[in-house]
Amino acid sequence: MTSIGAQIDRTFAEVIADGVVLCIRMRDGAGVVDACRAAARGGLRVLEITLTTPGALEVIRALSREDVIVGGGTVLSPDDVRAVAASGGRFALSPVFDPEVVDEADRLGLLAIPGASTPTEILAAHRHGARAVKVFPAGALGGPAYLRAIRGPLPDVKLIPTSGATAETLHEYLDAGAVAVGVGTDVFPPDFTLKSVEVAARKVRDSMNKARPE
Repeated sequence: MTSIGAQIDRTFAEVIADGVVLCIRMRDGAGVVDACRAAARGGLRVLEITLTTPGALEVIRALSREDVIVGGGTVLSPDDVRAVAASGGRFALSPVFDPEVVDEADRLGLLAIPGASTPTEILAAHRHGARAVKVFPAGALGGPAYLRAIRGPLPDVKLIPTSGATAETLHEYLDAGAVAVGVGTDVFPPDFTLKSVEVAARKVRDSMNKARPE
């Protein structure tokens, strides 16, 4: 295996071992780094900084020097992948499956997690080499019941549902076959404070620890 392939596999293993991808999508870029640090103190260390957040690349660059696993979200083009890589990001999440995005991430050593909603899209992303596929938007698609239905005919695809799981329901997604879950508004509601972020993150982490005991 090439060093790039090993690098991607290492990121994948760390993300799956952690189990929670925290999506950070904000309208105002001020204070995002401090908010992410609060989440990390609460136990959520896999941080997806969506590129729609003002100053997202600067946030990724700052956090890449810290004890977290940071990457880009809403990665929609090869140019986006290159920007995330140049900022020190380790992964690229997308709401859709674009083969060129996956290929560029593979070339640069970033873990690509493309998004998909239908069985056809999920299988296409898997066959293209995606190590995991983001099921989006999981809650709107039917939540754990939908995931369980997908897992029936596609048992070998590693699925990470996003936009659905909460601290209260993430165990249901794991029971349905998810290898990890994505959360966001659970930790970052509109009126969040740094203290509330840390408390909410700890609640999610405790729920994951209970759902996946050592």
